[in-house]
Amino acid sequence: MSILSDLAERLNRKKYGFGTICQAVGVQLENDSKTNASWTDQTSNARQLIHSKVSGGGASYNINVAHGVEYGGILEEGSKAHIIKPKNKKALYWSGAAHPVKQVNHPGTSAYKGIKSTMQSEVPTIAEKLAKYWSDL
Repeated sequence: MSILSDLAERLNRKKYGFGTICQAVGVQLENDSKTNASWTDQTSNARQLIHSKVSGGGASYNINVAHGVEYGGILEEGSKAHIIKPKNKKALYWSGAAHPVKQVNHPGTSAYKGIKSTMQSEVPTIAEKLAKYWSDL
């Protein structure tokens, strides 16, 4: 076997293994994001629906971790102060309220950054491990 064909075979094995490693990294980031999410669960949907997706092939992959609920962006980034008005009725009412109201001045929500903080803390270590994986080609 020539040196070039040996190198090509080793490169192909590395590319195949790289996909497997990226899948494992995606699962690790997903699980750690669920664990690191600092909000208090009400239904557990937001935490359970954090998911990862790996796309690409060969030596180029993308690993995405995202919320699976509509309000995931608010959990991650927070929200500014805003006014809540009724959509289909004349007033808003909820159990425990003294009386119906025309609007609610919501003070905004603090960001929890479950995914972002996980990425910031783990990506440098993951990048180092992936660089090491490719260094012994």
